[in-house]
Amino acid sequence: MRLHSWIVALLLCVITAQAQAFSTPQPGQVIEVALERLHPTQAVVGFDQIYYNLGLFADKRTKLFDEYCETNGQGEADKVPKDADLHRPASFTCKDPVGTHPEDMKTVVVGPAGQLYLTDGHHSFTTLWEVPGGGPQLKMWVKVTDDFSNSPDLATFWQRMEAARKVWLKDNQGQTLPPAQLPAQLGFKHLQDDTFRSLVYFTRKAAYGKPEDGKVAPEFLEFYWGNWLRNQIDLGAFNLNKKGGYKDAIEAVAKRMVSLAPGSQVGDSGLTAKQLGGFTQLDRDELEKTFDKKVPYVIEYRKSLN
Repeated sequence: MRLHSWIVALLLCVITAQAQAFSTPQPGQVIEVALERLHPTQAVVGFDQIYYNLGLFADKRTKLFDEYCETNGQGEADKVPKDADLHRPASFTCKDPVGTHPEDMKTVVVGPAGQLYLTDGHHSFTTLWEVPGGGPQLKMWVKVTDDFSNSPDLATFWQRMEAARKVWLKDNQGQTLPPAQLPAQLGFKHLQDDTFRSLVYFTRKAAYGKPEDGKVAPEFLEFYWGNWLRNQIDLGAFNLNKKGGYKDAIEAVAKRMVSLAPGSQVGDSGLTAKQLGGFTQLDRDELEKTFDKKVPYVIEYRKSLN
């Protein structure tokens, strides 16, 4: 009887292991997951970038559903009735099925025990975490890029993540962090604010864009720029609570970025300005669009927090 019980137990273990292996998401697969299940691979975000989106969504509700649909690879929102609810996807429609536009989707790596580590999408998902009608239980679709679940321990897993440039181990002052100090979840309560990360975001299409060679932009691209700028520009010279001061800060960042030669390395990133999508001259029209359409939302949302 004891031998029989032992054999049954062994078979159950084998079956369980096979089931787990079968259920492990594979690279290229698109899966649905609640935001609270995603483990960040960075300790910081740019709060102002999220403030901009929160302000925009409060002013223009359909933009929130555009964000939801686009992030799920479904293009823009199609029909958004007054009773539309993010937690009830059947209550509104997107233009395309989930995953139709995989290039727009956020990405995850599968780690030990099947834990999902978010490598792109911290700002979008924190926005959806914080926005009224969103929250930690909101389910979103993400794209799996790598399966590192066979790492024998967390130390090995993080070594693989660093080698693949899929983790940002710095705090909001650019100081190195050990993986153990990364937050376990998204949201303002868990993440630090990096103003330089926000300012770089606001120079998008004005001072940088997708790399010219057509290659996929490196993960944490804006952080590489922001960490370099930290030693280039004194933010104390700008009043970031005023529209004029905030605009001046964005312009200073943009001008410094385009002044860097394409072949020059950006800080200690090991990547050149060209590899990080840096422009050689400022696009003034795009900068003015940011000043007119984004900065006001940032300042107004900041005021609402006081």
